[in-house]
Amino acid sequence: MDKRRIFATICCILAYTVLIFLGGCKSKEEPVQLTVNIEGQNFSNAELSIDGKSLGRLTQTVIKSNGELYIDGVLSATLPPGSPQRTEEDVYSGALDSIRLKQGDHTITLLASEGESFQIAATVSPGYHLMTYSQEKGTIKWDNETFKAIPGETITVKPKTGK
Repeated sequence: MDKRRIFATICCILAYTVLIFLGGCKSKEEPVQLTVNIEGQNFSNAELSIDGKSLGRLTQTVIKSNGELYIDGVLSATLPPGSPQRTEEDVYSGALDSIRLKQGDHTITLLASEGESFQIAATVSPGYHLMTYSQEKGTIKWDNETFKAIPGETITVKPKTGK
């Protein structure tokens, strides 16, 4: 009877060991979400690629000074007179749905219709991130950090640790 118990105990230990090595202790990588927002005309309908893989064009929104609202070149609405979104000048913006990435180093490229481009070399940590390019300010804002953005150059984004 003792031999059976010893044999059963050894079999249980081996079975648990095999289960652990086959994935019982896998740690799940935390998700990374990136949202891209563009303020200004130059890159508002740019093509976005990450690590050389094209993810498509940004959705361009234009509010004309007369109150007409265009989404990707299609008249979608006319804002009423006195609306706070109506301005003296046309307002351009672009956005892309949230993108899922793996954490680590990535190269994000924006290519405007006119051929102008810039790259962002970013170290992406787990969590949700917002990248906003402001044509007027000439900056990229990554979460709460601001970086100078000059079209044609590579912007290096290495968020500070400990946030």
